[in-house]
Amino acid sequence: MNRGGFRQLKLLQTASQWQQACQARSSKSILLSQTDAHADAQLNRYRDYLGHEFESVFLDCHDGINADTICALCGTVIGGGQLVIYLPHEPSAMRERLQYFADKYFPQTQVQEQQKSIPQKEFDVSIAELQRLQKELIGEALSKNSVRTHIITAERGRGKSTVLGKVLNHVSHASPNVDVVVTAPRKANAQVLLKHAPNTTFNAWDKLLERPSNKEKWLIIDEAAGVPLWATQQLCEKFTPWLLATTVSGYEGCGRGFAIHFQDWAKQQFPRVKSHQLNTPMRWPLNDPLEQWLTDCFLMDESPVLPDPELADGQFLEYAADMNESTLRQCFQLLLNAHYQSSPNDLNLLLSDSLHRLAYTRKNGEIIAVAWLIQEGPLTPELHTDILEGRRRPKGNLLPQAIGYFLQQSWALSARWLRVARIAVPEHERHRGNASQLLDFIAQHPEHGAIDKFGTSFAWEPGVASFWETNGFVPWRISHRLDSVSARPAAIYVKTASSDHASIRDIHQWAHAEHQWLSESKASIPDDLNQPHLAQLLVDAYLKERIPFDAAHFALAVFYKNKRPTDRLTPLLAMPTLSLKELASYLGCSSKQQANVKLRKDTAQLV
Repeated sequence: MNRGGFRQLKLLQTASQWQQACQARSSKSILLSQTDAHADAQLNRYRDYLGHEFESVFLDCHDGINADTICALCGTVIGGGQLVIYLPHEPSAMRERLQYFADKYFPQTQVQEQQKSIPQKEFDVSIAELQRLQKELIGEALSKNSVRTHIITAERGRGKSTVLGKVLNHVSHASPNVDVVVTAPRKANAQVLLKHAPNTTFNAWDKLLERPSNKEKWLIIDEAAGVPLWATQQLCEKFTPWLLATTVSGYEGCGRGFAIHFQDWAKQQFPRVKSHQLNTPMRWPLNDPLEQWLTDCFLMDESPVLPDPELADGQFLEYAADMNESTLRQCFQLLLNAHYQSSPNDLNLLLSDSLHRLAYTRKNGEIIAVAWLIQEGPLTPELHTDILEGRRRPKGNLLPQAIGYFLQQSWALSARWLRVARIAVPEHERHRGNASQLLDFIAQHPEHGAIDKFGTSFAWEPGVASFWETNGFVPWRISHRLDSVSARPAAIYVKTASSDHASIRDIHQWAHAEHQWLSESKASIPDDLNQPHLAQLLVDAYLKERIPFDAAHFALAVFYKNKRPTDRLTPLLAMPTLSLKELASYLGCSSKQQANVKLRKDTAQLV
């Protein structure tokens, strides 16, 4: 196979085509499938192969298109290689999109032309770009000046990991006293870096977080977007951040957001930060049709979408599959830039799931606000008991399941919910009421007349919370646990209505008091909190082992304060920061499980 040629795409429709292709695959290929016993891995294990190179990548998407896997492993196909995808039999908007852009970039008349090798001058441009960056980084590292923080961003196949490895290898030999720590989301992701710096020791990022701070150590993070943003920030505070490289779109779901949010944070935290962008591909030619197909099909192009003045202005509610390409691109690009956990699978959901829609505002041909809406509930009655008792958590239906389970509100499972999954406004249009006006449009839309409750879920942060509260949404639940990606508690806010009955208002009062208790980290339960029914409901659920300790902690604290103010556990449970590990130590238990058992037994005697 010619390593320097254009890469190919094969979209297979039948089982016989797939079997024939798989039988002919070489040893330098990889096969991912959820069902094939001969596969190298399942589709959701794609992250294990980032940083590798293959002549051919075979993806069995027969049971459902996995956009994240496609976008991730497309970048591992070398020049002259091929990406082979077995499509689902069932038609869908996403399948049609894959095929439409395949016909555009892989017409039969161009097959022979696409097999040509990369012109040497293209390689020369790519190599020169890398060499200039390597020279700059090495020269600065070996000088007596203080090291700067360098952030290197690029699409796949641009050689950023190669640069890191070569720079590290050169500096390590020329200046052995330089102490460097290297990390990545997984060791496999740093394979190329380690290949060029073979004497380097890889460090798992979570283990590095446990080490004491040491500014004498220089930090390198490869594929940084795959590490939670909060963890990257903590690592940069513990060590001296030197080189951070990442892919800016596609596979990890937060590449573009990383480039935006981390660079803004770094420039505020560190005195000398320099950003670099690698543009010329090393593994395949410029204008490679497979890269063009991927970029267009999954809306990864970062260049601004020009407004379309021919489209009507106003506020609209549409299915993504019904949108024209310009509107879809503007909406999706806005969502990508505003939310760092976005991923290609988001596009698949929007195009293929009838419960997902987009509301947006267009002015002078430009999208100035967009909201991703999901209809949730009601859940089938057969599932209610299992959900309330914690035995089932079917995929989706976040709001009814969270309110039903964590607050033991059975009515929530029978209600019809509308959730705002995300809302975004371009930076130059913010603070002008565009998002609030769009929320009003959504709430008043005739198609939402049958909706019982209108809510949202987000990583709690004061500024974001203030926006929702300004628009009439109030907290219903704020998690005691921090999200592994955002390092913030997950919050559920629901829009209030004058028709809300007393039990609904009780939930809001309870959630407000619980959040105040958590945020102040003080052992102070509000004296005017009079929700015996809700407290008792949650305590009972904890005693029956339906909900975990953290979900029942506040209820236990309220219960002990009201029922047993002099009990030895009362002041301890009133501490918001109390962990099960600390509780186990206090109760003389050898494990958190034993602490749970004893607390349930002691509490049951008081009920």
